[in-house]
Amino acid sequence: MAKPRKQKNEEQKPECSGGVVLHQKLCVSIDMVKRRIYGYTELKMTIPEGGHVALHADNMTITNISVDGEPADFEYFPLYQVVEEDRFCSVSCSSSAANVACSVYTSSLDKEMVPNLLIACNGSVKLDQPQEKENGRNSVQDSCSQQNEKLVRIDYWVDRAETGIHFVDNALLTDNQIRRARCWFPCLDSISQRCPFDLEFTVDVNLVAVSNGDLHYQVLSKDDPPRKTFVYKLTTPVSAGWISLIVAPFEILSDSHNNIISHICLPPSFSKLQNTVGFFHNAFSYYEDYLSTSFPFGSYKQIFIPPELTISSLSLGASLCIFGSHILFDDRVIDQVCYTFNCEICSFPFKIMFLYRHACKCFWST
Repeated sequence: MAKPRKQKNEEQKPECSGGVVLHQKLCVSIDMVKRRIYGYTELKMTIPEGGHVALHADNMTITNISVDGEPADFEYFPLYQVVEEDRFCSVSCSSSAANVACSVYTSSLDKEMVPNLLIACNGSVKLDQPQEKENGRNSVQDSCSQQNEKLVRIDYWVDRAETGIHFVDNALLTDNQIRRARCWFPCLDSISQRCPFDLEFTVDVNLVAVSNGDLHYQVLSKDDPPRKTFVYKLTTPVSAGWISLIVAPFEILSDSHNNIISHICLPPSFSKLQNTVGFFHNAFSYYEDYLSTSFPFGSYKQIFIPPELTISSLSLGASLCIFGSHILFDDRVIDQVCYTFNCEICSFPFKIMFLYRHACKCFWST
């Protein structure tokens, strides 16, 4: 098995994975005391003829990789950010400084596009000779495509991460900034790669793990002390950047008028939450009627957390939104403000739909 090593030259890195992720399962345990997450991810992938796939993984330690249950060789080179000091030596004014900073930034983005986890998937199928076609399609290629589907499992852990996932007091929050999903789970971190997800998160029994998709069930372990696993299923294909996780000792308020909506906050803000979201279902229905379409996911969760815990004022994920709790209000606020506020926050889940549709349009037009 390969060990993490220093970064290679750019010409040695794979330019693209060549594979396609059909489904991804993520099983992670969270240790709030040690500020660590650990577990594994399984990716059902189609493997290219070369027999290698390349993924994105940064800020983590990879302990083992297997393909269809068999140990696999891999190479992992973390994306260290090297400051190009020579460029800044030529800075003579504010204008040239801005140009250099922009050049360094775009160069860093280009480097992040390159996958840095190369996996050898032995036994991939190669076509050595032309095949006959049936009904306008290559039947042998279809069967080979099925044979080329492999299950890639990656065991890993992330310790005291500096980006992508953040621990604050007794809470954990992931960061949906551009290309930061790779900082807390291995994936194909590209908007053109979309698939369904199965998500399992194990936390202390007094905590709640909120993530994307529908919550199927919770499992209480027999450990001492006991821990709880939250199992989510997201059937709508999305890219890895839309996957979110937030863990804290939450209180949950199910919407009494629309069973797909859940409102979530910390206990001190619960009374304000009840007052704030009382009108929300009306605004939600208004947007569905106005757009002549239903919400594209099977559930919608909106989470309100203290401003000091937030990475930004608003964070969007597939089927959920994260807000600062400072926007909650008590019963002394006049009705017109309540109406305006609910219409504003209700627009965010539908912005998810617009962004998702735009991503799909861009994907299918390529």
